[in-house]
Amino acid sequence: MERAIIHSNLKKQEIQPSEMLMEYKSLLSKDIKKLFLAESLQKAFCPVTGEKDIKKSFSSMGMEYNVSRSMGNIYISPKPTMKSLRTFYLESEARKFWLRKLWPETKVIRKEKIIMPQLEWVHGFMNQYFFDKKISIAEFLPNHWGYGLVSDQEFPNVNYTLVDALFDLSEIDTGIKNMEISESVENNSKDAIFLFEAIDRSPNPAYLLASAMRALKPGGLCFITCLLSSGFEIQVLGKESSIFVPPERMNLLSYEGMLSLIDKTDGLEILEFSTPGVLDIPNVTKKLEHEKGTSFFNYILKEREDSRLIESFQDFIQFNCLGTFGRLVLKKL
Repeated sequence: MERAIIHSNLKKQEIQPSEMLMEYKSLLSKDIKKLFLAESLQKAFCPVTGEKDIKKSFSSMGMEYNVSRSMGNIYISPKPTMKSLRTFYLESEARKFWLRKLWPETKVIRKEKIIMPQLEWVHGFMNQYFFDKKISIAEFLPNHWGYGLVSDQEFPNVNYTLVDALFDLSEIDTGIKNMEISESVENNSKDAIFLFEAIDRSPNPAYLLASAMRALKPGGLCFITCLLSSGFEIQVLGKESSIFVPPERMNLLSYEGMLSLIDKTDGLEILEFSTPGVLDIPNVTKKLEHEKGTSFFNYILKEREDSRLIESFQDFIQFNCLGTFGRLVLKKL
């Protein structure tokens, strides 16, 4: 199983300008109160084990997060159904703001530092398994069209399908020649599946992963990006981390939780499980002075003023899968 170590100069401010992020979260808080009525939510348990016992719970923007006892998976409960989640994404003023203002403002840097590196990662594995054949890809539960657009521009030998898109398709700001829209995918029909933070926003991660695997041809690849509750930022900052933005972050599985979820889905081989996030240390450093019990990290990340130490600590986090951002490649046997 491969494990990547990545160095990047990505900065949070570049993709989430402070003023725009504040406006987005303000709109989102109002949308949650307006669109997620009590009758549209369902009591939920750990999305991996189904266990009811929790270590603790906390709230963020009016929604409750639970931390499962056995694996430390973090999940929203009560949670929206797929139907109410889709309605939320289509009617949310916050999501319209994201697509119409925040996305246009940041799409150039997002393409350069997020989308293209991820598609280059994908391309590297595809070259090993598919050679020069025309590739059929499906992206499940996308909340924007950025990957489809860039795939269309950069990889013309690809047929791209958006499955259960969580945005109004009329919002797409440019034509995409090789992209299709679908609510379902035939079994054994796709060479590759993209689950880019889809597990995070899915009401049922186990069902989503099983659906993705059914859609893959034997030998096909599933590319996953996700946020992990076992990551450095969440372990240090806990509920004070700014990561907890519902309903986009409905599930944050731990490293062990993600392995267990995959193990419960038959016929899969893990080719890569990495945590190449580069924002853990900056996000933790920014909040250190406000947190208690973090004097050691305050010393090594701020007081020591040693760039080599910080870089080696970043490598340690990535090498040992202790980052908050995870990426995986699964192969269907």
